[in-house]
Amino acid sequence: MIRKGDKSDVVPVTPESMIDVREYLNVRCQRYNATDDENEFVFVTKTQNTSTPLSNRTVETLVKKYTKAFKSNKSMSPHKLRHTYATNLMAQEKDIHLLMSQLGHTSTTTAALYDNPELDKAQHAAAKMGKRRK
Repeated sequence: MIRKGDKSDVVPVTPESMIDVREYLNVRCQRYNATDDENEFVFVTKTQNTSTPLSNRTVETLVKKYTKAFKSNKSMSPHKLRHTYATNLMAQEKDIHLLMSQLGHTSTTTAALYDNPELDKAQHAAAKMGKRRK
């Protein structure tokens, strides 16, 4: 994958997600007139009977449409979806280097914006107080 700034990247994908991608690839050539060329875009649309890559605007529209369908009529932008993923990854893994790798950051300062140690402390304190109540 080529990222913003022409940076090359590899995107880890869950095995379960790859099942869906393979199913999509099975119909993609026929439905969108795409080729099997290894440099072909994965997600395409058909414009004038030719496959073309999805535009940024199309991706934004799709993310808003599907997040609205799954989030009680509340849509998200791709940026908000990325931010939510990063925040959850940092909360779960506590690994700033993993986060930097996933987001393509080169600065720990930028990646550190997704870590909130004060919130962690407050949640830990609340859990301890909850246990004392019992």
